[in-house]
Amino acid sequence: MQSPVVEQLSEEMGDQVTFNKMDVDANPNTPQNFGIMSIPTLLVKKDGEVVDSIVGYHSKDQLKKILDQYVEA
Repeated sequence: MQSPVVEQLSEEMGDQVTFNKMDVDANPNTPQNFGIMSIPTLLVKKDGEVVDSIVGYHSKDQLKKILDQYVEA
């Protein structure tokens, strides 16, 4: 459910934000290393550091509002 929203935001936000997806079944150690317990979980990284974790489904407007906090104008 979250993928179409992320794909729309990726197109709209262009170079401001980079989105990456990961198959947690194929990479079980990575979610464990980040303490991810629920899917979907989006990790927001800025300057190489995780600055926010978004758990559960969020609408496009909700995600954009969260991401706008971390995007330099």
